[in-house]
Amino acid sequence: MKSDDCEIIDSKCHLERIENWHSRFEADIKLLIETLGKMNARSIEATRECSKHYKKTIELTKAKTRFTFEVSHELKAPLASVYNIINVILDGYLEGDTSKQIEYLTRAKVRVKSIIDLLNDLLVFSRLEESANELEKEVFGVGQLFPSLVEEMNEYAMECSIRLEWNLCDDCPLIYGNEELIRRVFANLIHNAVKYSMQDNLVRVTAEKVENYFLLIVEDNGIGIKDDEIEKIFDIFFRGENTKRDSVKEGIGLGLSLVKRIIDAHKGFIRVESRLHEGTTVEVRFPVAIKEGA
Repeated sequence: MKSDDCEIIDSKCHLERIENWHSRFEADIKLLIETLGKMNARSIEATRECSKHYKKTIELTKAKTRFTFEVSHELKAPLASVYNIINVILDGYLEGDTSKQIEYLTRAKVRVKSIIDLLNDLLVFSRLEESANELEKEVFGVGQLFPSLVEEMNEYAMECSIRLEWNLCDDCPLIYGNEELIRRVFANLIHNAVKYSMQDNLVRVTAEKVENYFLLIVEDNGIGIKDDEIEKIFDIFFRGENTKRDSVKEGIGLGLSLVKRIIDAHKGFIRVESRLHEGTTVEVRFPVAIKEGA
């Protein structure tokens, strides 16, 4: 006779039944505790993940707000300037003074150009954020970028009283990428080196093939970057303290952020070494194209 089927009056059978129930109860409780423990661990992990995502959301919201503020500010200032210049001319304050009209219109032209440049940067930034893997790329000789780049940067360096030295490879390699965007990388880095150098200083640009990479090195003896700011220079809208103090050096800190994204989209690499008040060296590497589509 099974213990579960025995009569209550049978004490021995009754004890066996209780022991069986107790054993099953202990096993069920143990299983329940283990299940609750796993659920608790998952709950803690989920809470951590939620907290992490919440913090990320807050950071993104703040970044979006700062982005809107910075862009609005950068657009408002030149637009206000152009608006005032147009009013001065339309109100007749410069009537008959052709040289002054030309001077004011030239100022307006420069301001409009800065707006167009900013909008172009924002469009490129948006394209890289949304579809970096869908960029139009082709194999091209990187050396073909330099004739126009040398002319453009030499002109800018002369305006800033900076000496620009070019050491370019005679037979630069082929690379696979978006020609316009890669030229933008080179132009931005050289422009920054000239922009943040003192008058009569030297900026050296070196281009060469090293193993399976095309290497561009830009060296300057300019204002440099603080050690604790180097890791932040590719953050959108970041500007170092030493650049903020100089009101003549305009900018919103979008250029290097764009540079980094363009390089990443081409599986390239960028390295920055800098010492405050001594200068900066930037190295950029792009993979050499072995064959079309490589």
